[in-house]
Amino acid sequence: MRAPVAEEDGILVAEAPCGSDLYRRSLGLREAILRRPLGLTLTEEERADDSLRQHFCATSHGAVVGSVSLKLLNSETLQLRQMAVAEDRRREGIGARLLARAEDWARGEGYRLIVLNARLGAEGFYARFGYLAQGEPFEENTVPHVRMTKRLDSPEVALRAEEGQ
Repeated sequence: MRAPVAEEDGILVAEAPCGSDLYRRSLGLREAILRRPLGLTLTEEERADDSLRQHFCATSHGAVVGSVSLKLLNSETLQLRQMAVAEDRRREGIGARLLARAEDWARGEGYRLIVLNARLGAEGFYARFGYLAQGEPFEENTVPHVRMTKRLDSPEVALRAEEGQ
């Protein structure tokens, strides 16, 4: 596990191993943001799937304000799942920090591709970081989504990362 990354504004982004206190606290945020508005709850099957993922959390003064996970699909590909940022903390760069941390971890582990299913309306966020929409929108958990992908090993992605974009 890599050391957490702290910022001047008190936001800390860290790995949250499945079963850890940080992971357990992130479940509440995921429920509140991603499930409860749809009338859903995390199932035992989904919690079991969590044990197969790499989790990251953003905290601010000890409170979980963001969460995301990566699921192994094959030796080169990960799926970004369950991106959630507290509603009252959006537009502060927390999602961008979580995404950057997850991508850095994936690159460091040798993965070459990240795929995700973005809710319609959130695809612009991912596009700003180099994700490309693939195919037509589809429904997942009663919400329209679009599949998006990003190559982590392309020269232009590496160049943008070096330039801090």
